[in-house]
Amino acid sequence: MSVLSVAAVAAALSALLLLHYALSSLWLRVPAREDELLFARTRDGWELALGRCRPKGRARALPVLLVPGVAMNRQAFEFGLSRYALAAHLAVAGFDCFSLDLRGHGASHRLGPGAPRSWNLDTYLDLDLPAAFERIRRETGAPRVLYVGHSQGALLGLAAAARYGPRIAALAALAAPAHFDVQGDLKVVLSWRYPLRGRLTRTIARMVAPFSGYWHPAPADLALNLRNVEPAVLRRLLASAVENVAPGVLEQFETFVREDSFRSMDGEVDYRAMLPGCRQPALFLAAEKDGLAPPSVVRATYESWGGPKRYVLERDFGHADLLVGRDAPEVVYPEVRRFLEEQAAGPGA
Repeated sequence: MSVLSVAAVAAALSALLLLHYALSSLWLRVPAREDELLFARTRDGWELALGRCRPKGRARALPVLLVPGVAMNRQAFEFGLSRYALAAHLAVAGFDCFSLDLRGHGASHRLGPGAPRSWNLDTYLDLDLPAAFERIRRETGAPRVLYVGHSQGALLGLAAAARYGPRIAALAALAAPAHFDVQGDLKVVLSWRYPLRGRLTRTIARMVAPFSGYWHPAPADLALNLRNVEPAVLRRLLASAVENVAPGVLEQFETFVREDSFRSMDGEVDYRAMLPGCRQPALFLAAEKDGLAPPSVVRATYESWGGPKRYVLERDFGHADLLVGRDAPEVVYPEVRRFLEEQAAGPGA
């Protein structure tokens, strides 16, 4: 085969892949069904999107901030299917809900060329969360929020409860892996040369979205019990909610796994050591088949928490299907709602 023939075949394949990507996005990707899109400005020049679901009926005193996991945008809580929308579920219960796009995700964007292009988990904690707290305060008048986080979002919530105690009234931590001593399969996956260090996560998710649900690759079981998710729901999630992983975020998670630590990247702050000093009420939800945050890991985090706390183990759920599992709206969502209702009705709410 000549060089020109090889080039022609390569060009044709590239065109087909681009067409497939475009059609997958158009076919499956849908915008969030939110009442309003607000923006919070960070001190270093980013605008972070906050999708707002206003309360239905009588409003609760405290607003809710929902923060998604790694490689996910705000649509993890609302991706076009009302049955699988935790934010909408809580809004029906009277909560004013704000789902956050961290920098580099969803509708968040840089305000100018001077805004940084690199960041890690410390950046989210130091800059993004304070900006979200302040925007919600300006919008609602409430100086505190009820914090709901999944995976990475839950980890950030744990650290934020220690750093910004007066801003967080209570914390619902879904699948929070503050320990990394038993996740052997995760260590293997992180040892692979991840495609362009996370920069193709969104593209790959949209490329495979139309075919998802028809097979069960073993590595996927770390993050999702595929047998607990409807294929149509998984396709919509992959096309709408998945984002790239920033190199700095990936590097910090690799450090956590290698060291079994939960600390700032410079080593100056041990976030895990701060948990016993937290006094906010907290709900810790674990999933029986979670490969990223196994029940023993969530239980250890729960035991180190210093405030009033509750531990709940959900059977037959994996990591991400705490949000999108077949029975999540009947099993997980009410658990979160009841906890938040208790905190909203408590002293000082």
